[in-house]
Amino acid sequence: MVRPDPGTLQDAARHAEAVAEHGVDTSHPKALAKMRNALIRLENVAEEARKEAIEPALDDDVDVGDSVAGLRRIKAEQPSVTDNATALEMLEDAGVDPAEVVRISPRQFIDALDGTAVDPSKVIEHQERTYYQSHE
Repeated sequence: MVRPDPGTLQDAARHAEAVAEHGVDTSHPKALAKMRNALIRLENVAEEARKEAIEPALDDDVDVGDSVAGLRRIKAEQPSVTDNATALEMLEDAGVDPAEVVRISPRQFIDALDGTAVDPSKVIEHQERTYYQSHE
């Protein structure tokens, strides 16, 4: 079991904030790559620790609506459609064009049309971007 040490975490956050605010020495690509990888690792493990250890432990002691150390526990709802086919029928019955409210996933769209005579490329646009990927 790890004892909470918010000081160390706050130091890491302050360092990242300083980099974002003041920039960093860009003359050493290898050091920049190592810093980038360390920040991504910090982000990933911090999110995992928050979701899997810290928040569940807080749930035991903090009721919805209560606050502790500037942190408030809030309950929220997020709606979700449980039956796409029925929802599309309801839109059509109401005279609403489903294209006005539906967002299509390009990969799922292409996969769904695979093996049919319909060519999805008529409505698919490809955009290039560059990004960094760790290979360690």
